[in-house]
Amino acid sequence: MLSQTLDECAARGEPLPRRVLDAGCGVGVIGVCAARAIMAMQGDAAGGVFVRAQDRDELARLVTSYNAEQNAIPSTALEAYTEPLLAGNADSRWDLIISNIPAKAGSPVLEDFVRRSSALLNPGGLVIMVAVRTLAAFFREEIVAGAELVCEEAGAEHSVFVYRALATPEARRSLMPLAAGNGFPENYPWYARRSAAWTVEDIPLRLETIHGAGGFDEPGGAARAAAKLVRHIGALPESGYSLLVHEPEQGFFPCWLFQFLRGSGCPPRSITLSGRNILALQASRRNVQATGSESPLYPVPAADLRLGAGALLAANGGGKYGLIAVFPELVPQSPLPKNGDQLAALWESLPPLLADGGVCIAGFGSADAERFDRKKPAGFMRLGGVRRKGFRALGYRFSGADTGGRAR
Repeated sequence: MLSQTLDECAARGEPLPRRVLDAGCGVGVIGVCAARAIMAMQGDAAGGVFVRAQDRDELARLVTSYNAEQNAIPSTALEAYTEPLLAGNADSRWDLIISNIPAKAGSPVLEDFVRRSSALLNPGGLVIMVAVRTLAAFFREEIVAGAELVCEEAGAEHSVFVYRALATPEARRSLMPLAAGNGFPENYPWYARRSAAWTVEDIPLRLETIHGAGGFDEPGGAARAAAKLVRHIGALPESGYSLLVHEPEQGFFPCWLFQFLRGSGCPPRSITLSGRNILALQASRRNVQATGSESPLYPVPAADLRLGAGALLAANGGGKYGLIAVFPELVPQSPLPKNGDQLAALWESLPPLLADGGVCIAGFGSADAERFDRKKPAGFMRLGGVRRKGFRALGYRFSGADTGGRAR
């Protein structure tokens, strides 16, 4: 549909889109194709074309930037951002918005996308949206209610909708691009899923969950196993330390951990939340703050601990962390050696971030946890492990001075 739209513009002698938004870009396939196609049709290097590719996933941003470089697209023609759908500057307007819309974003989020995307178009602009067939009727109804449906094409599993703005200029001005950063869940209530209470290891929790963050509405098995392990080992830093939680999802574990540490009389002096999904970081930030935490709290987008090491250390004033809890989202990969070993890389990422004598808690599926433990390098002493319904949490103490063997 993208190539057809560009061909029709050229056939009618109309200007090609110059400002393009790829909303929810993934690895950048659509945005890269759009930039390449428009540049080729214009017959010059970049020709004033600008594609803004954005995704809530920091890894997606990195891969999109890499793919643009591999296809000789300069940064002046395509820039990638870690942002929610339709985020951007207050004056951002687009000739073309393209999106392979995430099916699990939640109905209120999808409704807002249709209204807001058409409002962010320049005169004559279009939205091209790909949706799973199960949502075709929903999107058709939403588009017809607030925009002009130009065409619809149905495939075996997906439908493609092309639509343009129908709202008045006044109505369009009221729908601005979303503002990312701290306060996102509070400012955009249609991202809310539910408010509910849970009990984890005898500590009551109440969290506000949101669409677009992992974990949905229940503490996961890895988080519950990690909580049980922390209560079991009782060998955490005493005072004056910083806490880092990597991949906190909706915030179940950091909320539980902060309350446990506060009840033990040794709350952290600061808390850093890191991970790929910036919506999850904001949900977790809000939920930790709701526990009554007065510790400074820093959300840091990080594809993994190694790639984010510089930003994570900077968030902690250049110092290392006394307690790190990790729930890594391992990326499926082929067995080819060139893809590297993600579990070994996780071990390598810990010493630059973990203070001498510091503790690391790691939660995985049981099979990954077993492989992770077998790769334990010198300098880490295992404190214990807990299994729970297909998940396993492991605890280690780090000694930077220990360069001996792999003693367990």
